[in-house]
Amino acid sequence: MNNSVREALSGWFNEPGAYVLVDGQFGSTGKGLMAGVLAEVGAGKITHVTTNAGPNSGHVSYFGDEEIKLQQLPTAGVMLNKLGHPATVYLNAGAVIDATILGAERSKYCRGEYPVLVHPLSAQIGHSDMLEDQKNVERMSSTGKGVGPAIINKLRREGRPLPPNAYSLIDVDNFWDWSNDVVLVETSQGFSLGLNSAKFYPHVTSRECTVMQAIADARIPAQMVKKVICCFRTYPIRVGSVGDSTSGGCYPDQEETTWEKIGVEPELTTVTKRVRRVFTWSRQQFKEAVAANQPDVIFLNFCNYLEEYEWERLTNVIAIDYNKIMGKSPKILTGHGKYSGDVR
Repeated sequence: MNNSVREALSGWFNEPGAYVLVDGQFGSTGKGLMAGVLAEVGAGKITHVTTNAGPNSGHVSYFGDEEIKLQQLPTAGVMLNKLGHPATVYLNAGAVIDATILGAERSKYCRGEYPVLVHPLSAQIGHSDMLEDQKNVERMSSTGKGVGPAIINKLRREGRPLPPNAYSLIDVDNFWDWSNDVVLVETSQGFSLGLNSAKFYPHVTSRECTVMQAIADARIPAQMVKKVICCFRTYPIRVGSVGDSTSGGCYPDQEETTWEKIGVEPELTTVTKRVRRVFTWSRQQFKEAVAANQPDVIFLNFCNYLEEYEWERLTNVIAIDYNKIMGKSPKILTGHGKYSGDVR
């Protein structure tokens, strides 16, 4: 990581509170990459990493040349452990748990002193949830991982318990100590996929995907949010459609394009392995995400898909639109590859 990136993130993790990572589009903007960068910046300072993740979203990062793919554990938690500064990992009450996936990730990445805590009211996915969710694959090209049905069961007060003695459970509601806790919050999925996104309903996920949803799930008070970074990509994507169903539309000021037109190899989603649908940039989407999440830092990823003059022009547009909403100039980080050293 170069010094300019550290300078841009100089105010992070210096005092107790919550530092939030959120996606500003339809997902797959590079939150895994940025979580790794934040882990490097916060190593030795971060005490907890919490997430409301479920197995319907995946995050890819690299530790050296080692590729790390996660669906349940937060990326920064794994990275901090590898960096020799382990933090407590907390799958909070908003998390949706596939015990098989979580167990495999723990076995692979959580050796040694690496506490993983799971809230007892996190939603648990069962086999029947997976079967039920297949209807949504056929109807709206869902990932089909059982997340929505598991959340419905929780709302019906019919949630499944965790397997006995499988994980460390949180049995207190007053979990945080704000005199000491420095918490990195990884928000699952993408802003425009939120349940209350009227433009795209019903082609949305089963909850909101904002900073406020993430901290509510972790029972973090709003006033404890210290910094927010919002991730975007030069060409937003949606999960691939299945058969005659569609995974949803786009904003009025953007259009669907193709990987061939962009001139790069087609991307596959981490979870479903489908070819991603790809779209042009939307200023409306950006402004809505900034208004809802109030980020201090913007991360623009996949700049390597553009010529230098193109991504520089886009960062100028971003600065103009950010200033109109926030009343100040943004700090902008740009991603040019898959490694933390590719972030400028």
